[in-house]
Amino acid sequence: MHRRKVLQLLGATAVAAAYGSSARAARSGDRVVVIGAGILGAAISYQLVRRGAKVTILEKTAPASGTTGDSFAYLNASTKSSSRPYFDLNARGMAGWRRWQAELGGALPLQWGGSIYWRDQNAATEKLLSTLRICQEWGYPGRRVDEDELRGLLPKASLGRVDGAVVYEEEGVVDPVGAVRVLLDRAKSLGATLKFPVEVTGIDVAGDRVRGVKTNEGNIEADTVVVAAGLGSQWLANSLGVKLPLTPSIGVLIHTAPQPKLLDSVVFAPTSTVKQSLDGRIVSSSGHEGSSDGGTPEQQGQRILANAARYFPTLKDARIERVSHGLRVLPEDGFPVLGYAPKVGNLYLAVTHSGITLAPAVAQFATQEILDGIAPDLLAPFRPTRFA
Repeated sequence: MHRRKVLQLLGATAVAAAYGSSARAARSGDRVVVIGAGILGAAISYQLVRRGAKVTILEKTAPASGTTGDSFAYLNASTKSSSRPYFDLNARGMAGWRRWQAELGGALPLQWGGSIYWRDQNAATEKLLSTLRICQEWGYPGRRVDEDELRGLLPKASLGRVDGAVVYEEEGVVDPVGAVRVLLDRAKSLGATLKFPVEVTGIDVAGDRVRGVKTNEGNIEADTVVVAAGLGSQWLANSLGVKLPLTPSIGVLIHTAPQPKLLDSVVFAPTSTVKQSLDGRIVSSSGHEGSSDGGTPEQQGQRILANAARYFPTLKDARIERVSHGLRVLPEDGFPVLGYAPKVGNLYLAVTHSGITLAPAVAQFATQEILDGIAPDLLAPFRPTRFA
């Protein structure tokens, strides 16, 4: 038998083994309903409709109104060095943003200014440099810089003590709301239908197959349903007997009024994280994840601003336009949940932390699985079946 034919047969066998006999890849042009219009829902919808699928996107409130809109939106793989597969998936996501930027004619609000870290204590520096070494060994561009170079990179910063500093030149940020808008507009121009506000009240199932989605406006038939509804994905999966353990985690950010040019890079100071958007607004949190430290939103915002001003004194009198409290989506083990659900052959789950970075890779792989029946090896550690 011809070698290519053998490989095709093996690939089909792998798909069947991964999803069971009930799974059937959608054909190009099949009806796909995507639940959720955050970054993952928008990305998957865009990729599917480009391939000819008939896509309907359902959003409970408004596009990017949930976790996506309150994300710091740092595009990176350097913070994912605890797991090689997860690191590789994030690196694919970063490459995907660059591909999209070219594909969409520069319409995406992307900034590729790199990231800059520095630490003022020995233990924190050792951890920073250990992460750098792992990233370098895995082929990721990053390097240590001395204090003089750091001051040259951040001429308007008040650095304080510098025990160690690192630069990752190829990292960046994106305006998450703007990116969702671009992807959805392009998807709609290609034939996708976006419905909001509309509430999904359930999934219509016959046997082990999804037949459609129930909404407060009526039922919508589907050949495949993609659940990319962030924390809302849990009850949808659980309603079908599919275990999807998610934990909400609050991330607090401040968003200032536009400021004079201060930064080209994302900055991770010892106790503050700061970026400047294309419109001049400063977005900042206390530390990388921006966890809540108690108090009213106004009190939290003032603390975050004072912390940022410790390193960038010109921010001392900046006006805070809003303080956002985003609910990050954290699967139980901290890793993405991607793929067909057990027990329900044509229900595809796409739920993860770091959804902004991962969106292009998740969209590419989900589209290949749904339309081509391909089970990418890179997704093997992230299947929903691990919770069954």
